[in-house]
Amino acid sequence: CIGIGTMVLGFLMFSRLNVQMLPNSTRDMFAIELELAEGSSLERTSEVCDSLQRMLLKEDRIKAVSAFIGEPAPRFHITYNPGMPATNVAQLIVKTESANATEDLLPYIDDKYDHYFCDAYVRVRQMDYQATAHPIEINVLGNDVQEMIGIAEQIRDYMLTLEGSELRNVKCIADKVHARVRITPKREECARLGISASAISLGLLSNNISLPITSIKEKDREVPVNLYVDTNRNGDSYDELANLRVATTLTGKTVPLSQVADITPNWTRATVQRNGGKKCVSIYSDMMFGKSQIESSAKIKKFIKNNIDLPSGISIKYGGLDSMNQDTIPSIVGSFIAAVLVLLFFLLIYFKKASIAFLTLYSTTLCFFGAFFGEWAFKFEFGMTSVLGVVSLMSIIMRNGIILYEYAEELRCNCGHPAKEAAMMAGSRRMRPIFLTSATTALGVVPMIISKSSLWTPMGVVICSGVLFSFVIVLSVMPVMYWLVFENKESK
Repeated sequence: CIGIGTMVLGFLMFSRLNVQMLPNSTRDMFAIELELAEGSSLERTSEVCDSLQRMLLKEDRIKAVSAFIGEPAPRFHITYNPGMPATNVAQLIVKTESANATEDLLPYIDDKYDHYFCDAYVRVRQMDYQATAHPIEINVLGNDVQEMIGIAEQIRDYMLTLEGSELRNVKCIADKVHARVRITPKREECARLGISASAISLGLLSNNISLPITSIKEKDREVPVNLYVDTNRNGDSYDELANLRVATTLTGKTVPLSQVADITPNWTRATVQRNGGKKCVSIYSDMMFGKSQIESSAKIKKFIKNNIDLPSGISIKYGGLDSMNQDTIPSIVGSFIAAVLVLLFFLLIYFKKASIAFLTLYSTTLCFFGAFFGEWAFKFEFGMTSVLGVVSLMSIIMRNGIILYEYAEELRCNCGHPAKEAAMMAGSRRMRPIFLTSATTALGVVPMIISKSSLWTPMGVVICSGVLFSFVIVLSVMPVMYWLVFENKESK
Protein backbone atom coordinates (compact mmCIF):
# COMPACT_ATOMS: atom_id res chain seq x y z
CA CYS A 1 0.00 0.00 0.00
CA ILE A 2 2.85 2.37 0.84
CA GLY A 3 4.52 1.66 -2.52
CA ILE A 4 1.32 2.18 -4.51
CA GLY A 5 0.47 5.31 -2.51
CA THR A 6 3.94 6.73 -3.10
CA MET A 7 3.66 6.12 -6.84
CA VAL A 8 0.20 7.75 -7.00
CA LEU A 9 1.40 10.76 -4.99
CA GLY A 10 4.35 11.08 -7.35
CA PHE A 11 2.10 11.35 -10.40
CA LEU A 12 -0.22 13.76 -8.58
CA MET A 13 2.77 15.93 -7.71
CA PHE A 14 3.88 15.86 -11.35
CA SER A 15 0.44 17.12 -12.43
CA ARG A 16 1.05 20.26 -10.34
CA LEU A 17 4.28 21.10 -12.16
CA ASN A 18 4.58 23.37 -15.18
CA VAL A 19 6.23 21.58 -18.08
CA GLN A 20 8.67 23.83 -19.93
CA MET A 21 11.37 21.99 -21.82
CA LEU A 22 13.94 24.81 -22.11
CA PRO A 23 14.48 27.51 -19.45
CA ASN A 24 15.82 31.05 -19.48
CA SER A 25 19.58 31.57 -19.44
CA THR A 26 21.46 33.02 -16.48
CA ARG A 27 24.07 35.21 -18.16
CA ASP A 28 25.72 38.53 -17.37
CA MET A 29 24.18 40.20 -20.41
CA PHE A 30 20.86 40.93 -22.04
CA ALA A 31 19.59 42.52 -25.24
CA ILE A 32 17.45 45.58 -25.96
CA GLU A 33 15.70 45.85 -29.31
CA LEU A 34 14.58 49.23 -30.66
CA GLU A 35 12.01 49.61 -33.41
CA LEU A 36 10.79 52.92 -34.78
CA ALA A 37 7.97 53.51 -37.24
CA GLU A 38 8.57 52.08 -40.68
CA GLY A 39 10.27 54.61 -42.90
CA SER A 40 12.10 56.32 -40.04
CA SER A 41 15.47 57.61 -41.07
CA LEU A 42 18.71 56.06 -39.93
CA GLU A 43 19.63 59.40 -38.33
CA ARG A 44 16.54 59.35 -36.08
CA THR A 45 17.16 55.73 -35.17
CA SER A 46 20.74 56.62 -34.29
CA GLU A 47 19.57 59.52 -32.09
CA VAL A 48 17.22 57.28 -30.07
CA CYS A 49 19.82 54.53 -29.80
CA ASP A 50 22.58 56.90 -28.67
CA SER A 51 20.29 58.49 -26.10
CA LEU A 52 19.34 55.12 -24.61
CA GLN A 53 22.96 53.95 -24.66
CA ARG A 54 24.15 56.99 -22.70
CA MET A 55 21.42 56.53 -20.07
CA LEU A 56 22.21 52.83 -19.67
CA LEU A 57 25.91 53.51 -19.13
CA LYS A 58 25.04 55.67 -16.13
CA GLU A 59 23.81 52.58 -14.28
CA ASP A 60 26.42 51.30 -11.82
CA ARG A 61 25.81 47.61 -12.53
CA ILE A 62 26.18 47.99 -16.32
CA LYS A 63 29.76 47.65 -17.53
CA ALA A 64 29.38 48.11 -21.31
CA VAL A 65 26.78 48.66 -24.00
CA SER A 66 27.34 47.73 -27.66
CA ALA A 67 25.03 49.35 -30.21
CA PHE A 68 24.15 48.06 -33.68
CA ILE A 69 22.15 50.63 -35.64
CA GLY A 70 20.32 49.63 -38.78
CA GLU A 71 21.90 46.17 -38.77
CA PRO A 72 21.57 43.02 -36.67
CA ALA A 73 23.93 42.18 -33.85
CA PRO A 74 26.20 39.15 -34.23
CA ARG A 75 24.77 35.86 -32.97
CA PHE A 76 26.37 35.94 -29.52
CA HIS A 77 23.84 33.45 -28.09
CA ILE A 78 22.96 30.20 -29.82
CA THR A 79 19.17 30.68 -29.80
CA TYR A 80 19.08 34.47 -30.20
CA ASN A 81 17.87 35.56 -33.62
CA PRO A 82 19.09 39.15 -34.20
CA GLY A 83 16.63 39.98 -36.99
CA MET A 84 16.91 41.68 -40.37
CA PRO A 85 18.64 45.00 -41.16
CA ALA A 86 16.48 48.11 -41.60
CA THR A 87 16.83 51.85 -41.10
CA ASN A 88 14.22 51.86 -38.30
CA VAL A 89 15.74 49.16 -36.06
CA ALA A 90 18.66 49.00 -33.63
CA GLN A 91 19.97 46.52 -31.08
CA LEU A 92 21.85 47.06 -27.85
CA ILE A 93 23.84 44.31 -26.16
CA VAL A 94 24.17 45.20 -22.47
CA LYS A 95 27.00 43.70 -20.40
CA THR A 96 26.37 43.62 -16.64
CA GLU A 97 28.68 42.92 -13.72
CA SER A 98 27.11 39.52 -12.91
CA ALA A 99 24.22 37.18 -13.68
CA ASN A 100 22.48 38.31 -10.47
CA ALA A 101 22.78 41.92 -11.60
CA THR A 102 21.11 40.96 -14.88
CA GLU A 103 18.18 39.40 -13.00
CA ASP A 104 17.74 42.61 -10.98
CA LEU A 105 18.17 44.99 -13.91
CA LEU A 106 15.77 43.32 -16.35
CA PRO A 107 12.47 44.39 -14.71
CA TYR A 108 13.93 47.79 -13.76
CA ILE A 109 15.10 48.62 -17.28
CA ASP A 110 11.90 47.30 -18.84
CA ASP A 111 9.67 49.39 -16.58
CA LYS A 112 11.78 52.55 -16.93
CA TYR A 113 12.18 52.65 -20.71
CA ASP A 114 9.02 50.86 -21.89
CA HIS A 115 7.30 54.14 -22.88
CA TYR A 116 10.27 56.48 -22.61
CA PHE A 117 10.44 57.34 -26.32
CA CYS A 118 7.24 58.47 -28.00
CA ASP A 119 8.26 57.17 -31.43
CA ALA A 120 10.16 54.01 -30.49
CA TYR A 121 9.21 50.56 -29.23
CA VAL A 122 11.72 49.32 -26.62
CA ARG A 123 11.86 45.59 -25.99
CA VAL A 124 14.08 44.14 -23.24
CA ARG A 125 15.01 40.51 -23.88
CA GLN A 126 16.50 38.06 -21.44
CA MET A 127 18.72 35.40 -22.97
CA ASP A 128 17.14 31.94 -23.05
CA TYR A 129 17.45 28.52 -24.65
CA GLN A 130 14.09 28.82 -26.40
CA ALA A 131 14.36 29.16 -30.17
CA THR A 132 11.26 31.38 -30.40
CA ALA A 133 10.87 35.09 -31.07
CA HIS A 134 8.04 35.42 -28.51
CA PRO A 135 7.01 33.03 -25.72
CA ILE A 136 3.30 33.56 -26.47
CA GLU A 137 2.12 33.67 -30.05
CA ILE A 138 -1.40 33.13 -31.42
CA ASN A 139 -1.89 32.92 -35.17
CA VAL A 140 -5.32 33.50 -36.73
CA LEU A 141 -5.40 31.69 -40.08
CA GLY A 142 -7.90 32.06 -42.93
CA ASN A 143 -8.72 33.90 -46.13
CA ASP A 144 -10.94 36.81 -44.99
CA VAL A 145 -8.42 39.31 -43.61
CA GLN A 146 -11.03 41.62 -42.06
CA GLU A 147 -12.66 38.81 -40.08
CA MET A 148 -9.23 37.58 -39.03
CA ILE A 149 -8.27 41.05 -37.79
CA GLY A 150 -11.51 41.29 -35.79
CA ILE A 151 -10.81 37.98 -34.02
CA ALA A 152 -7.18 38.95 -33.46
CA GLU A 153 -8.24 42.24 -31.85
CA GLN A 154 -10.55 40.39 -29.43
CA ILE A 155 -7.66 38.16 -28.37
CA ARG A 156 -5.33 41.15 -28.10
CA ASP A 157 -7.83 43.07 -25.94
CA TYR A 158 -8.05 40.15 -23.50
CA MET A 159 -4.27 39.79 -23.38
CA LEU A 160 -4.02 43.50 -22.56
CA THR A 161 -5.98 42.81 -19.37
CA LEU A 162 -3.08 40.55 -18.33
CA GLU A 163 -0.42 43.09 -19.27
CA GLY A 164 1.52 44.33 -16.28
CA SER A 165 0.64 41.34 -14.11
CA GLU A 166 1.60 38.40 -16.32
CA LEU A 167 2.31 39.70 -19.84
CA ARG A 168 4.25 42.58 -21.32
CA ASN A 169 4.69 44.00 -24.81
CA VAL A 170 1.36 42.69 -26.09
CA LYS A 171 1.25 43.40 -29.83
CA CYS A 172 -0.82 42.48 -32.85
CA ILE A 173 0.64 42.49 -36.33
CA ALA A 174 -2.51 44.29 -37.52
CA ASP A 175 -1.67 47.22 -35.23
CA LYS A 176 1.30 48.12 -37.40
CA VAL A 177 0.27 50.75 -39.94
CA HIS A 178 2.57 52.03 -42.62
CA ALA A 179 2.58 55.53 -44.11
CA ARG A 180 2.04 55.35 -47.85
CA VAL A 181 1.42 57.76 -50.71
CA ARG A 182 -1.08 56.91 -53.43
CA ILE A 183 -0.08 58.31 -56.85
CA THR A 184 -2.86 58.29 -59.46
CA PRO A 185 -1.83 59.44 -62.99
CA LYS A 186 -3.98 62.13 -64.64
CA ARG A 187 -4.91 60.43 -67.90
CA GLU A 188 -5.58 63.51 -70.02
CA GLU A 189 -2.46 65.38 -68.87
CA CYS A 190 -0.28 62.31 -69.27
CA ALA A 191 -1.63 61.69 -72.77
CA ARG A 192 -1.00 65.32 -73.75
CA LEU A 193 2.63 65.21 -72.57
CA GLY A 194 3.28 61.65 -73.66
CA ILE A 195 3.92 60.30 -70.18
CA SER A 196 3.00 56.72 -69.28
CA ALA A 197 2.52 55.12 -65.88
CA SER A 198 5.80 53.22 -66.31
CA ALA A 199 7.59 56.53 -66.97
CA ILE A 200 6.24 57.92 -63.69
CA SER A 201 7.39 54.74 -61.88
CA LEU A 202 10.84 55.01 -63.43
CA GLY A 203 11.06 58.67 -62.42
CA LEU A 204 10.16 57.85 -58.82
CA LEU A 205 12.67 55.03 -58.82
CA SER A 206 15.52 57.10 -60.16
CA ASN A 207 14.82 59.97 -57.74
CA ASN A 208 14.66 57.87 -54.59
CA ILE A 209 17.10 54.99 -54.97
CA SER A 210 20.17 54.19 -57.00
CA LEU A 211 20.10 52.51 -60.37
CA PRO A 212 22.71 49.84 -61.16
CA ILE A 213 24.68 50.71 -64.30
CA THR A 214 27.64 48.38 -64.49
CA SER A 215 30.44 46.94 -62.37
CA ILE A 216 34.20 47.14 -62.39
CA LYS A 217 36.76 44.64 -61.20
CA GLU A 218 39.37 45.60 -58.69
CA LYS A 219 41.77 42.65 -58.45
CA ASP A 220 39.53 39.75 -57.39
CA ARG A 221 36.71 41.95 -56.11
CA GLU A 222 33.77 43.12 -58.19
CA VAL A 223 32.62 46.67 -57.37
CA PRO A 224 29.10 47.72 -58.46
CA VAL A 225 28.58 51.12 -60.10
CA ASN A 226 25.25 52.78 -59.34
CA LEU A 227 23.66 55.99 -60.57
CA TYR A 228 22.45 58.43 -57.89
CA VAL A 229 20.41 61.58 -58.52
CA ASP A 230 21.56 64.55 -56.44
CA THR A 231 18.45 66.61 -55.89
CA ASN A 232 19.78 68.55 -52.87
CA ARG A 233 16.81 67.43 -50.79
CA ASN A 234 16.81 67.26 -47.03
CA GLY A 235 14.29 64.47 -46.92
CA ASP A 236 11.42 62.74 -48.66
CA SER A 237 8.60 64.93 -47.39
CA TYR A 238 5.14 65.04 -48.90
CA ASP A 239 5.76 68.45 -50.53
CA GLU A 240 9.11 67.41 -52.00
CA LEU A 241 7.50 64.35 -53.55
CA ALA A 242 5.07 66.59 -55.43
CA ASN A 243 8.01 68.56 -56.87
CA LEU A 244 9.87 65.54 -58.24
CA ARG A 245 10.63 65.95 -61.92
CA VAL A 246 9.25 63.49 -64.48
CA ALA A 247 10.61 63.46 -68.05
CA THR A 248 8.25 63.85 -71.01
CA THR A 249 8.68 62.05 -74.32
CA LEU A 250 7.26 64.80 -76.59
CA THR A 251 9.17 67.88 -75.51
CA GLY A 252 12.09 66.17 -73.79
CA LYS A 253 11.68 68.40 -70.77
CA THR A 254 10.68 67.54 -67.20
CA VAL A 255 7.53 68.51 -65.35
CA PRO A 256 6.66 68.27 -61.64
CA LEU A 257 4.92 65.09 -60.54
CA SER A 258 1.94 67.05 -59.21
CA GLN A 259 1.18 68.19 -62.76
CA VAL A 260 0.67 64.70 -64.15
CA ALA A 261 -0.59 62.79 -61.09
CA ASP A 262 -2.81 63.20 -58.02
CA ILE A 263 -0.84 62.60 -54.82
CA THR A 264 -2.79 61.62 -51.70
CA PRO A 265 -1.50 60.34 -48.33
CA ASN A 266 -2.58 56.84 -47.40
CA TRP A 267 -2.22 54.54 -44.38
CA THR A 268 -2.17 50.80 -44.81
CA ARG A 269 -1.83 47.90 -42.40
CA ALA A 270 1.28 45.82 -42.27
CA THR A 271 1.74 43.16 -44.90
CA VAL A 272 -0.34 40.10 -44.01
CA GLN A 273 1.91 37.17 -43.22
CA ARG A 274 1.42 33.59 -44.35
CA ASN A 275 1.61 30.45 -42.27
CA GLY A 276 1.41 27.10 -43.99
CA GLY A 277 0.13 28.73 -47.19
CA LYS A 278 -2.71 30.56 -45.40
CA LYS A 279 -3.05 34.24 -44.57
CA CYS A 280 -2.08 34.86 -40.96
CA VAL A 281 -2.66 37.61 -38.41
CA SER A 282 -0.45 37.13 -35.34
CA ILE A 283 -0.80 38.30 -31.74
CA TYR A 284 2.30 37.94 -29.61
CA SER A 285 3.58 38.86 -26.19
CA ASP A 286 6.51 38.56 -23.82
CA MET A 287 6.22 37.31 -20.25
CA MET A 288 6.73 39.41 -17.15
CA PHE A 289 10.06 38.42 -15.66
CA GLY A 290 9.64 35.45 -13.32
CA LYS A 291 6.15 34.52 -14.59
CA SER A 292 5.22 31.14 -16.07
CA GLN A 293 4.22 30.99 -19.73
CA ILE A 294 2.20 27.81 -19.14
CA GLU A 295 -0.33 29.45 -16.82
CA SER A 296 -0.84 32.55 -18.98
CA SER A 297 -1.17 30.47 -22.13
CA ALA A 298 -3.82 28.31 -20.45
CA LYS A 299 -5.85 31.43 -19.57
CA ILE A 300 -5.69 32.70 -23.15
CA LYS A 301 -6.75 29.32 -24.55
CA LYS A 302 -9.66 29.20 -22.11
CA PHE A 303 -10.79 32.69 -23.18
CA ILE A 304 -10.64 31.77 -26.86
CA LYS A 305 -12.58 28.56 -26.27
CA ASN A 306 -15.35 30.21 -24.23
CA ASN A 307 -15.72 33.62 -25.89
CA ILE A 308 -14.78 33.38 -29.57
CA ASP A 309 -16.83 31.54 -32.19
CA LEU A 310 -14.62 30.94 -35.18
CA PRO A 311 -16.36 31.41 -38.55
CA SER A 312 -16.01 28.77 -41.22
CA GLY A 313 -12.61 28.85 -42.88
CA ILE A 314 -10.83 30.54 -39.96
CA SER A 315 -8.69 28.62 -37.48
CA ILE A 316 -6.28 29.38 -34.65
CA LYS A 317 -2.78 27.97 -34.38
CA TYR A 318 -0.58 28.45 -31.35
CA GLY A 319 3.08 29.28 -31.83
CA GLY A 320 5.81 30.38 -29.46
CA LEU A 321 6.70 28.04 -26.62
CA ASP A 322 3.49 26.02 -27.09
CA SER A 323 4.58 25.02 -30.57
CA MET A 324 8.14 24.34 -29.42
CA ASN A 325 6.94 22.12 -26.56
CA GLN A 326 4.66 20.18 -28.91
CA ASP A 327 7.64 19.49 -31.15
CA THR A 328 10.07 18.70 -28.31
CA ILE A 329 8.05 16.72 -25.76
CA PRO A 330 7.20 13.70 -27.99
CA SER A 331 10.86 13.12 -28.83
CA ILE A 332 11.87 13.45 -25.15
CA VAL A 333 9.11 11.06 -24.05
CA GLY A 334 10.24 8.60 -26.74
CA SER A 335 13.83 8.84 -25.52
CA PHE A 336 12.67 8.29 -21.93
CA ILE A 337 10.75 5.16 -22.89
CA ALA A 338 13.76 3.91 -24.86
CA ALA A 339 15.97 4.43 -21.79
CA VAL A 340 13.54 2.42 -19.63
CA LEU A 341 13.48 -0.41 -22.18
CA VAL A 342 17.28 -0.49 -22.25
CA LEU A 343 17.37 -0.74 -18.46
CA LEU A 344 14.82 -3.56 -18.57
CA PHE A 345 16.88 -5.38 -21.18
CA PHE A 346 19.98 -5.34 -18.99
CA LEU A 347 17.94 -6.44 -15.96
CA LEU A 348 16.64 -9.45 -17.87
CA ILE A 349 20.18 -10.36 -18.92
CA TYR A 350 21.54 -9.94 -15.38
CA PHE A 351 18.84 -11.73 -13.33
CA LYS A 352 17.64 -14.12 -16.07
CA LYS A 353 14.21 -13.93 -14.46
CA ALA A 354 11.39 -11.78 -15.79
CA SER A 355 9.66 -11.55 -12.39
CA ILE A 356 12.58 -10.03 -10.52
CA ALA A 357 13.53 -7.84 -13.51
CA PHE A 358 10.05 -6.30 -13.65
CA LEU A 359 10.00 -6.03 -9.86
CA THR A 360 13.24 -4.04 -9.94
CA LEU A 361 11.92 -1.84 -12.72
CA TYR A 362 8.69 -1.20 -10.84
CA SER A 363 10.64 -0.19 -7.73
CA THR A 364 12.10 2.77 -9.66
CA THR A 365 8.67 4.48 -9.50
CA LEU A 366 9.19 4.90 -5.75
CA CYS A 367 11.50 7.85 -6.48
CA PHE A 368 8.93 9.90 -8.40
CA PHE A 369 7.34 11.53 -5.36
CA GLY A 370 10.65 12.81 -3.99
CA ALA A 371 11.83 14.05 -7.40
CA PHE A 372 8.64 15.92 -8.26
CA PHE A 373 8.23 17.26 -4.73
CA GLY A 374 11.68 18.83 -4.94
CA GLU A 375 10.82 20.53 -8.24
CA TRP A 376 7.58 21.84 -6.75
CA ALA A 377 9.21 23.02 -3.50
CA PHE A 378 11.90 24.97 -5.39
CA LYS A 379 9.26 26.31 -7.83
CA PHE A 380 11.07 24.99 -10.89
CA GLU A 381 9.45 24.10 -14.18
CA PHE A 382 9.88 20.52 -15.33
CA GLY A 383 12.25 20.69 -18.30
CA MET A 384 14.72 18.75 -20.37
CA THR A 385 17.41 18.54 -17.69
CA SER A 386 14.75 17.43 -15.19
CA VAL A 387 14.04 14.48 -17.46
CA LEU A 388 17.75 13.65 -17.43
CA GLY A 389 17.64 13.85 -13.64
CA VAL A 390 14.69 11.44 -13.45
CA VAL A 391 16.47 8.92 -15.72
CA SER A 392 19.62 9.19 -13.60
CA LEU A 393 17.57 8.80 -10.43
CA MET A 394 15.83 5.71 -11.79
CA SER A 395 19.24 4.21 -12.55
CA ILE A 396 20.35 4.86 -8.97
CA ILE A 397 17.22 3.25 -7.51
CA MET A 398 17.63 0.34 -9.91
CA ARG A 399 21.21 -0.14 -8.74
CA ASN A 400 19.96 -0.25 -5.14
CA GLY A 401 17.37 -2.81 -6.17
CA ILE A 402 20.02 -4.96 -7.79
CA ILE A 403 22.15 -4.83 -4.63
CA LEU A 404 19.14 -5.81 -2.49
CA TYR A 405 17.49 -8.43 -4.68
CA GLU A 406 20.73 -10.12 -5.69
CA TYR A 407 21.55 -10.89 -2.05
CA ALA A 408 17.94 -11.92 -1.33
CA GLU A 409 18.04 -14.35 -4.26
CA GLU A 410 21.29 -15.83 -2.97
CA LEU A 411 19.78 -16.38 0.48
CA ARG A 412 16.55 -17.86 -0.87
CA CYS A 413 17.92 -20.05 -3.67
CA ASN A 414 21.36 -21.10 -2.38
CA CYS A 415 20.92 -21.01 1.40
CA GLY A 416 17.30 -22.22 1.53
CA HIS A 417 15.85 -19.31 3.52
CA PRO A 418 12.13 -18.54 3.10
CA ALA A 419 11.24 -15.52 0.99
CA LYS A 420 10.23 -13.39 3.99
CA GLU A 421 13.38 -14.17 5.93
CA ALA A 422 15.59 -13.66 2.87
CA ALA A 423 13.97 -10.26 2.18
CA MET A 424 14.40 -9.03 5.76
CA MET A 425 18.01 -10.23 5.96
CA ALA A 426 18.86 -8.63 2.61
CA GLY A 427 17.27 -5.34 3.71
CA SER A 428 19.26 -5.18 6.94
CA ARG A 429 22.52 -6.37 5.34
CA ARG A 430 22.37 -4.04 2.32
CA MET A 431 21.19 -0.99 4.24
CA ARG A 432 24.72 0.37 4.71
CA PRO A 433 25.90 0.28 1.06
CA ILE A 434 22.54 1.65 -0.13
CA PHE A 435 22.74 4.47 2.42
CA LEU A 436 26.34 5.32 1.49
CA THR A 437 25.67 5.42 -2.25
CA SER A 438 22.49 7.48 -1.73
CA ALA A 439 24.20 9.95 0.61
CA THR A 440 27.22 10.45 -1.65
CA THR A 441 24.95 10.93 -4.67
CA ALA A 442 22.84 13.54 -2.86
CA LEU A 443 25.94 15.41 -1.72
CA GLY A 444 27.54 15.15 -5.16
CA VAL A 445 24.82 17.24 -6.82
CA VAL A 446 24.81 19.98 -4.15
CA PRO A 447 27.21 22.14 -6.26
CA MET A 448 24.69 22.00 -9.12
CA ILE A 449 21.99 23.28 -6.76
CA ILE A 450 24.19 25.99 -5.25
CA SER A 451 25.21 27.24 -8.71
CA LYS A 452 21.58 28.40 -9.31
CA SER A 453 21.94 27.61 -13.00
CA SER A 454 18.58 27.70 -14.74
CA LEU A 455 19.67 24.75 -16.87
CA TRP A 456 21.35 22.39 -14.37
CA THR A 457 19.91 23.27 -10.96
CA PRO A 458 16.57 21.49 -11.69
CA MET A 459 18.50 18.31 -12.50
CA GLY A 460 20.43 18.55 -9.21
CA VAL A 461 17.21 19.12 -7.25
CA VAL A 462 15.54 16.09 -8.88
CA ILE A 463 18.42 13.79 -8.02
CA CYS A 464 19.04 15.12 -4.49
CA SER A 465 15.42 15.22 -3.32
CA GLY A 466 14.59 11.97 -5.10
CA VAL A 467 17.43 10.10 -3.42
CA LEU A 468 16.72 11.51 0.06
CA PHE A 469 12.97 10.89 -0.05
CA SER A 470 13.20 7.45 -1.60
CA PHE A 471 15.92 6.09 0.74
CA VAL A 472 13.58 5.18 3.58
CA ILE A 473 10.81 4.09 1.22
CA VAL A 474 13.15 1.85 -0.77
CA LEU A 475 14.52 0.07 2.30
CA SER A 476 11.04 -0.46 3.76
CA VAL A 477 9.00 -1.25 0.64
CA MET A 478 11.38 -3.18 -1.64
CA PRO A 479 11.97 -6.10 0.78
CA VAL A 480 8.22 -6.41 1.34
CA MET A 481 7.60 -6.39 -2.43
CA TYR A 482 10.14 -9.20 -2.84
CA TRP A 483 8.54 -11.21 -0.03
CA LEU A 484 4.99 -10.86 -1.44
CA VAL A 485 6.04 -11.85 -4.95
CA PHE A 486 8.09 -14.91 -4.07
CA GLU A 487 5.99 -16.09 -1.10
CA ASN A 488 3.16 -16.80 -3.53
CA LYS A 489 5.52 -18.79 -5.74
CA GLU A 490 6.73 -20.86 -2.76
CA SER A 491 3.17 -21.63 -1.65
CA LYS A 492 2.34 -22.80 -5.17
